[in-house]
Formats: sequence, C-alpha cells, structure tokens
Amino acid sequence: MKTASIHTSTRHTKGFSFFEMMMFIAIVGIIVAIVVPMWGNNDAFYAARDRRNAQELVSICTMAQAAGLDFVENETNLVEILRNISRGRLVERGAMKGRSFSVPGLSEEDLEGAAKYVSLQDGQLRYSFDKQVTRPGNTSL
Repeated sequence: MKTASIHTSTRHTKGFSFFEMMMFIAIVGIIVAIVVPMWGNNDAFYAARDRRNAQELVSICTMAQAAGLDFVENETNLVEILRNISRGRLVERGAMKGRSFSVPGLSEEDLEGAAKYVSLQDGQLRYSFDKQVTRPGNTSL
C-alpha cells in the first residue's frame, strides 16, 4: 500500500511587504508631525502661558477691587502685587464677606512672566497683549 503524502507549500519570504513599509512610514510621519512643532518653539508656549496668567491675575484683582479688597494699595512693585494676588485675601465686610480672591498655584517664574504683560496705571492693574517695556522709575515691567 502506498502512502500519500500531502505537501503543503509554505512560503518563507524574507523582508517586509509594501503595505507594512507604508504603514511604518505613515506612523513615523505622524510622530514627526507632532514632535517637530514642539521641538524648538517653546517661546510661543511660554508667552501664551504668561498672557493667560496675566489675564487671570488682572481679572481677579479687578473683581477683588469691586468687592472692596485692594491688592494694589501702597504697593509699587508689580511682581509683589501679583504675588499678593496669587496668595489671595478674604473679604472681611460687605456683601462679599467671607469670599476669597486668589490665583493659587503660580510659581515665581509664572508671576515674573505674567508681569511682562501687566502694567500699573492709576492704582489699577492693566493687561496688555504686548510685552511691557521696563523703564527706570516706571512701575510697569
């Protein structure tokens, strides 16, 4: 009796298919497209962060002044004013009694960066989209 043997052809190919290579290139392209814009352009990121912090600090200062708190009183150092706003204070009388006004979680670097977009005019903080120029004798940074 003869035994029948069935030969299965197994193809062993070395290398990658065209589809696999194209998928690899597409994935690498996506990763590069994400990483390259972030790689040397940190200035725009920091400027946006500083402007956002400046807007928040000026808004809280304005709301606090409306509630009867004055973070600006007798203070000419802009960074110190922003530091006081960051620490916050509690309203002690009036309709807003017991309400706290603060911007917690800002580092010293955040405050100094925000000060570039804030000026002190007529006892009030003012936000400007453009950086403020430091001049000797001027209270703005």
